[in-house]
Amino acid sequence: MSHARPVPSPQFSVCSAALLLLLFFAGCAQQAQQPGPPQEEPPDYLYDLTVKEIATWPRTVYLGDDYVVRVVVQIYGRHMPSAYRLMVFDYNETIYDSTITEVGLIRTFEFNYTNATEDTHNIRAYVESCDPLHPEPQPALSNNFRQKVVSPQPLGYYGQCYACMHLYYDAVNYVMRQAQAFNLTRDFTLHRVGLYLRTAGNSTIREPVIVEICRDDAGKPGEPIASSAITGEVGPEPAWHYAQFQGIPLEKGKYWIVARMGSADSYGVQWARSEGNPYGEQYDTMVFDLMDWPEWDYKLFDFVFQLY
Repeated sequence: MSHARPVPSPQFSVCSAALLLLLFFAGCAQQAQQPGPPQEEPPDYLYDLTVKEIATWPRTVYLGDDYVVRVVVQIYGRHMPSAYRLMVFDYNETIYDSTITEVGLIRTFEFNYTNATEDTHNIRAYVESCDPLHPEPQPALSNNFRQKVVSPQPLGYYGQCYACMHLYYDAVNYVMRQAQAFNLTRDFTLHRVGLYLRTAGNSTIREPVIVEICRDDAGKPGEPIASSAITGEVGPEPAWHYAQFQGIPLEKGKYWIVARMGSADSYGVQWARSEGNPYGEQYDTMVFDLMDWPEWDYKLFDFVFQLY
């Protein structure tokens, strides 16, 4: 007895074909989702050329000092310009103008000044890019300029004792002379001396206040080198009053300011002083009282004064 061969079902063939198609398209989709090779970022040519600081060293400049003005240029951003130009002026005088090709993130330029006088210095610094292919972006140009006014300060004891300038005073009159010592660490040419004065009560005086510069004699005021006077009115409101000197050359060393009244008819003035001895040496303030002890005697505080 013979048996017939089974004939494959048409439904099975269609299902197999459909399954193969699904697997094919799934593989294509998965292949399409695979990431390609990484793309390089476009170059970033943005940068900010900045005059970061203008400063002096030492930070506070006193009359007679030798000092340095420092200009600091800094570059922010990823790109370094191929070159930049730096221009530095003192008022209308050009003190530096050069193209910098050795650029870096930060560079410092120094300018020496000697023997500071009362003249101020208006330091202005400009920096500009010299990169022809990649100029500095327009919004960053506001940082390309900086300015600093350098004003040398007088020698003496004044700025750090503002409170004492309105609280403590000692009398200067015909019988009572007051003296304040100061030390010079270098040669100095004296043009004027400032004393912070007032009168007692509501009085006003017009008599001159004599101001002498004396040598040091074993820790006390010695021989006078020069003498001048504070002229004009001194009233009850404390203020600076100045005695003018004609450029007196002083070598480094210790000297004394002696203040006294030239007329016995004057009530005199009061000279502002500190409480304690914050300035100079311990025994650098003295009094000479003709009515009490007619010799120089030590006082443990400091008078307020300026030297120009």
